[in-house]
Amino acid sequence: MLTVATQIEAPAKFLWAAVGAGADAGVRYPFSVLGLGDVVVPGAFVGLLRELDKEQGRAGGGSEEEAREASYFQVGLGAYAAGLLSTFAANYLTKSGQPALVYIVPSLLLSAVATAASRGELPSLLEFESPRAAAAKASRDAWREEKKREREEKRRT
Repeated sequence: MLTVATQIEAPAKFLWAAVGAGADAGVRYPFSVLGLGDVVVPGAFVGLLRELDKEQGRAGGGSEEEAREASYFQVGLGAYAAGLLSTFAANYLTKSGQPALVYIVPSLLLSAVATAASRGELPSLLEFESPRAAAAKASRDAWREEKKREREEKRRT
């Protein structure tokens, strides 16, 4: 995986100068690489946490108590940053590439579950379905029903 990440020349990765990888350091690849998937996949989860906040009315303009309480989005963003820092620390300590999602995903999942458990909202977190997903599901079900009726009508004729 590291070979692919270092040899592909496309806008599908972010490069940072590796810590301690100067010109005289003798490092084979003097960059830390963050792939597009390391941003998009966790970003989708953080976006879902934002949808949960909006659904629960935490999207701003709430009571003073809610203003002091961190939203799921804020917790998720902090967890993503902590996961990235853990990845870069592991890169530095091991002097080799590390798959970022190994550090990012657990930090995101644990922070979301811990936040929900501390608020007594674990069932609502686990059962959450965004309005867009519900609308897509209803549209898919309507399409399937229409196709089913068309097939039945064809059999009759």
